[in-house]
Amino acid sequence: MDNNTNKENLFDGRFSMEELWNESSVEAGPRSYRELVRLGTRIDSAEKKRRLFRILASAFAVAASMAVTAFAVYSITRRTYAKSPLEYTRNLVAEYGQTSSVTLSDGTKVHLNSGSTLLYPEQFTDSKRIVFLTGEANFNVAQDPSRPFIVKSSYMDVKALGTEFCVQSYAGEKTVSTTLSAGKVEVTIPSVKKSYILEPDNQILFSPSDKEVSFARVDAKKILGWEDGYLTFSNASFPEIASVLERRFNVSISYNAENMKRNALNVRFMPGESLDDVLDVLALLIPGSGYRKDADRIYWRF
Repeated sequence: MDNNTNKENLFDGRFSMEELWNESSVEAGPRSYRELVRLGTRIDSAEKKRRLFRILASAFAVAASMAVTAFAVYSITRRTYAKSPLEYTRNLVAEYGQTSSVTLSDGTKVHLNSGSTLLYPEQFTDSKRIVFLTGEANFNVAQDPSRPFIVKSSYMDVKALGTEFCVQSYAGEKTVSTTLSAGKVEVTIPSVKKSYILEPDNQILFSPSDKEVSFARVDAKKILGWEDGYLTFSNASFPEIASVLERRFNVSISYNAENMKRNALNVRFMPGESLDDVLDVLALLIPGSGYRKDADRIYWRF
C-alpha cells in the first residue's frame, strides 16, 4: 500500500480506515483503498463501518477481481446506514462467468448477472424493504403495498410495490439504467434531486458524468432475457459489448478503443452460444475485423 495514502482517522476517533483495511484479509489495489477512504466519511457509526466492511470483505474474498464492485455497494449504503441499525448481514455475489439467484424473506425473487453484488437483510423488519445493488439484477417483487420495495444503487433508487424490472449499475460504466417489464416503478436520482415514473417497456438511463437523463421505449423482455441465457445488444458500441462479454465469459478483451467507437451494433445471441460463436458473428458484422485468442484473453483487431 502506498505510504503516502491519506491516513486521516475517519471513525470518530476510534479507528482509521487504514487500520480497518489492514486487519482484513482482502487483497486489492490502491484504487480500492482510496475508494474506501473516500466513502468512509459518509457512514456515521464506527461499529457500523466495521461490520459493513467485514460483510463486503467476505463477498470480495469470493471474487478478488470484484474489488470495485464490493466498494460500490459500500458507497450506496450511506443514506440508509446513517439512520438505521446495520441489519444487512447477507450478500449474494455473481462472479464473472456466472449468474446467481435468491428468494428474499418477503418472497421477492432476484436474479443477479455476472460481476454483480447484492446486499440484503435476513428479514425485512422496517416499513421499507431496502436492498443494495452494484452490477445488474432482475427483480420480481412480491406485492406488499404497505412496505415499498427499494433498490439502491450508486446513482439510482428504484421503488416498487409489486412489479418486475431490471437495474443495471456497474461500477465504471458510463450509464446506469432501469428497465420496467411489468407494473410501475418510481426512479429517484439523488444527484439531480428528481423522480420519474416508469411504465412497462420503458427504460430510464442516467449518465453520472454529465447528469443527463434520457428515456427509451424498449422490449423489456429482451433486456431481461440475460436471465435465460440471451445476449441482446441494441445500438451498442463495441466497448459496451466487450464489457458484457468479459463479465459473461470471464475473459479479458483487448482492442483499440478509437477504432471501435464508430460501430453501433444490433444483435441477439441465443442461450448456449459459446464465446467463439459470439466472436465469429461480431467479426462478420464489423467489416475488416477479427480476433485472436490466447487462453482467457482475446485480442481484437480492426
